[in-house]
Amino acid sequence: MCVAPRPHGVNLGNWLVLEKWMGASPLAAAQSPDDRGLIDEFDPDELDRVLEEFRQTYVTRDTFAWLARTGVNLVRLPVPYHLFGSAHHRPCVQYLDHAMDWAAEYGLGVLVDLHTVPLGQNGFDNGGYVGMCAWHRDPARVEYVLEVLERIARRYAGHPALWGIEPLNEPANRPVFVANMRQYGRQYPERRRRSRPMSFRALRGFYERCYALLRPIVGPEVALVFHDRFELWRWNRVMVGDAYCNVWIDTHQYLCFADGRLRTCDLAGYGRLARRMARRLGRAARHHKILVGEWCLGNHASQLAVVSEEEQRAWYAAFAAMQHAVWDVADGECFWSLSVEGERWANWSFEECIRRGWL
Repeated sequence: MCVAPRPHGVNLGNWLVLEKWMGASPLAAAQSPDDRGLIDEFDPDELDRVLEEFRQTYVTRDTFAWLARTGVNLVRLPVPYHLFGSAHHRPCVQYLDHAMDWAAEYGLGVLVDLHTVPLGQNGFDNGGYVGMCAWHRDPARVEYVLEVLERIARRYAGHPALWGIEPLNEPANRPVFVANMRQYGRQYPERRRRSRPMSFRALRGFYERCYALLRPIVGPEVALVFHDRFELWRWNRVMVGDAYCNVWIDTHQYLCFADGRLRTCDLAGYGRLARRMARRLGRAARHHKILVGEWCLGNHASQLAVVSEEEQRAWYAAFAAMQHAVWDVADGECFWSLSVEGERWANWSFEECIRRGWL
């Protein structure tokens, strides 16, 4: 098994799970806002063709070679619920096979992250269904997801690159659910009517089932990683003790989504936010291993638009160092994401941040 040193990673977003805002993919040029909509917009054979062309070039063996040269030792790889195919989707598991082999070749670990589920778990576009959160209301679909996770575990158990499995990305708590329904409800009223937030109790039960299912298959060396549903503090007494081993809690920490109350979005203000984040991470790390599974250099610092390139590089280097100091309180981190198109999103793109000397 891949037992990496302290995980220092990058997400491979927008490859097997498409996100419109990130550009480059067939979804970026489509009318549809999400993965599910592509099925209705494209002829099936045409969709298969454009997806294959995109996936064969967006991430390659050279991607893994380059990541290894930058010092990355882990990739968090979002995969869809239809990884093995479905009534509407051709399988895309062959690309995950390639990624696992390339990662092993270059000494990287892979965290396989189930990023979408049928009918959605959060209402975000990254869940495959904008404005919908209804997966957990259908027991048959919950069982389907468990079957997908079991197939992933059995396929890669023993693979030298398998670092961990994450059963569910960003399930929404009630405030996140309400915000998403407010944003998308009028646009998708039918989806809104079918949606409800998943309770903490139900999510905890699902995670317990995932642990009982996956641990005997993959063994103790493989991390089982559970997203905190934006409530890191609630997991301090969940899945602890001798009955559980190698359990990690994934938390997504974006300073650019936490800076709304700052008077000025400068380094001093972000430093105060970062210190608060560090205290929260430190408390959680007393109970579990903590992975900051998503973070970036996104910010609302207006002064960056009027400074020189050299001053901008220095600002970002300090901003990155500030965040790394926070993530050091946790047990590992993964930048979101490998590549994002457009100048507006340069501080979300690992490739651009490296090229510009920000990281």
